[in-house]
Amino acid sequence: MVPYIRISQLNMANVDKSEINLTVSKGEIVGITGRNGSGKTTFARYLAGEIRPETMGMVHINGLDTYSQLDREKVQRMSAVAYQSPREAMVFDNISRDIIFGSENHGLDAEKTLKRGSFYLKKYNLRSRKNASYYSVSASEQQRAMLCSMLIMHPELLILDEPFSMHGSPDVTGYVKSLIAAARKKEQTVIIFSKNPDVLKLTDVTYELSGGFLREVDISSFDYLPKQEGVKTIYGDKTPKGVAVERYIDGGRGKNDIGISLHNVSFGYNENLIIDRVNTRFEAGSAYRITGGQGSGKTTFLMLAAGLIRPYEGEVFRSENTRIGYVYEYPDDGFVESTVLDDVMFGPMKGGFGKSEARGMAEAVLGFVGLDKSLWTRRLSTLSFGERKLVGVAGAICLNPDFLLIDNPYAGLDRDYCKHMSDIFEGLTREGKCIITAENRA
Repeated sequence: MVPYIRISQLNMANVDKSEINLTVSKGEIVGITGRNGSGKTTFARYLAGEIRPETMGMVHINGLDTYSQLDREKVQRMSAVAYQSPREAMVFDNISRDIIFGSENHGLDAEKTLKRGSFYLKKYNLRSRKNASYYSVSASEQQRAMLCSMLIMHPELLILDEPFSMHGSPDVTGYVKSLIAAARKKEQTVIIFSKNPDVLKLTDVTYELSGGFLREVDISSFDYLPKQEGVKTIYGDKTPKGVAVERYIDGGRGKNDIGISLHNVSFGYNENLIIDRVNTRFEAGSAYRITGGQGSGKTTFLMLAAGLIRPYEGEVFRSENTRIGYVYEYPDDGFVESTVLDDVMFGPMKGGFGKSEARGMAEAVLGFVGLDKSLWTRRLSTLSFGERKLVGVAGAICLNPDFLLIDNPYAGLDRDYCKHMSDIFEGLTREGKCIITAENRA
């Protein structure tokens, strides 16, 4: 039997000395994992016919050779790709309008398009958001909206690049099980790129992309996020929709030390109250986690503490001359320059340091966060999502902040980088810094 996908000795662009070989049967569910920067997103683009291989015969999809322009266009029409950053695929700002666009573009009649749109909005818990602006919903909701816009076209080949990286583990398992069950009924071939073992263990087979080669792996022993001991809930609750603040490193500082305090703080969107009369304090030398379910207000809570938005009611107090470094969930939102070094240098130069001093500081911090030196002169747009996250963290640390606030710090990072990020937090608290993160509830 001829395989549905046959990859032979593929040398991928920007992945030195790569030689990819893979066969996939029609209807098979395949997982592909790998470290940050290993080439997973690039490989996804080859599978979708977005990148032309260097010679004939390297990439065949359902008998079509993507070296040919005509065949590559056919592959693009029969496949759909959901990338980690949903904003890359967004066409319309309105959630419902964006979801149905692909189906309309493929010529499906209006009645079927609306019926399918309604079905997927319900299936992926987006009905209450159907008329919302894309930028007003949470990152996890944006990812699900993008996924719906792919599924609505009923593609033969579905390629998912870290599609649930902004979700908590319980939500991920439910969505992936549902997606795979539907794919099996349609005999749809699915390739899922992920670092999350909760996703990979649901596939038929998993491969790791490393050093430019694919090898089959057993993911049962994979770890994902570092475990944090000694967690103490200091605000909120652990109900599915509730938001809680947990302290997992206690610096043991006194009340007069540098701190951020929220007093009876409330905030909402469009008359919908998200944060209701919060009273809590973040102290120097400690590490805190703001946890909650999808759309529970974690990011809003973090932005209130940082002073990026003002509360409707109540007050946020910060010690005098407090310096705050903030890393967005989508790190691109905080970039001001186009290359890695220039962006990390921007903060120190804005603070009065000369170019040579700022460069030295930036290089030291980039080394500290573990970003490979070969990437320091690259354009930010050429990096993986996880690598851009590390650049965002480096840029914030380079400001020498008293408080480092990071939204979804482990999203897009492989297990080694997750552990390294946790070590960074621990080291910074020993220096007297305060770490505050917003994370999906595990």
